[in-house]
Amino acid sequence: MNRRIVATGILILAVSVPAVAQAADDAEQELVRIETAWRKARVDGDIAFLESLYAKELRITGTDGSVVERDTDISLFASGKIRPEFIEAEDLRVLLYRDVGVVTGRDHLKGTYKGVLGEGRVRFTHVFVRRDGRWQLVASQGTWIQDKK
Repeated sequence: MNRRIVATGILILAVSVPAVAQAADDAEQELVRIETAWRKARVDGDIAFLESLYAKELRITGTDGSVVERDTDISLFASGKIRPEFIEAEDLRVLLYRDVGVVTGRDHLKGTYKGVLGEGRVRFTHVFVRRDGRWQLVASQGTWIQDKK
């Protein structure tokens, strides 16, 4: 009897471990696709995408330490006060914790922010939560990478 229980447990484990690993790989790839789509939406001014991706409680900690709420960020893009020419992701890393995904990396970006043209690289951390079968951004933080002279 005990051998059957052990054998059944091993069989269940052998079947479920690859399925869990595949689900994690799928979630990582999905978050990378979302990150790519988010960059494109910001460059294109796709407000509908931003409204869909951003959780109601989203807070963005800017490179200067300021905090921008969800609706303020969306309005800055809608008004054209933020106009990226390009945003290119570098060194992406995705970590998963059940229904929480943490994406870290660098962005090389160029564009206009409230009338000031700039270009540089930002190290970022983005936190996503999966709700109702989709990922939503709940927190974002960026820090300018200083040129080493």
